[in-house]
Order: sequence, then C-alpha cells, then structure tokens
Amino acid sequence: MDLPSLAIILQEALSPNREERKAAEESLNHFQYTPQHLVRLLQIVVVGNCDLAVRQVASIHFKNIVAKNWSPDEPSFHSYFFS
Repeated sequence: MDLPSLAIILQEALSPNREERKAAEESLNHFQYTPQHLVRLLQIVVVGNCDLAVRQVASIHFKNIVAKNWSPDEPSFHSYFFS
C-alpha cells in the first residue's frame, strides 16, 4: 500500500462515523502483515506532511503491532542483540 492510501485509511480510523471507522480498522488489520507496512507507518510519523492526528494514530498502530508480535523473551532476540 502506498503512503497516501495508508494516510487516508488512518484518517478514516479517526472518523466519528462508526461504519467508516470500523472499515478502516479492518483494513489496517488486514494490511499489518504486508511487507513494508511498519516502515510506511514510520514514514508517515516522521515525514510530517500529514495531519498531526494521522501521525499519532500511525504511531499508536505501529506500537500496537510491535507489542503484539515481538517478544524480547524469544531466544532469537537475545542471540541477535546480546551476542
């Protein structure tokens, strides 16, 4: 997914319209495991050409993906960082 499309989905995730928000959240859940998704989220956060609220939701989505899928207790984590 390209950056402008991702920014639009992130903006829709902030919508007061429940159906629009739910559709955006489902899209984000669907695309979270695609290649480069985390990189694109960070690009939105860092580049700064998006609305502050969109940048904030991008950073929260990034944090949630990392918290859900990356455990520092895994042996591969320790061997990679502490060897």
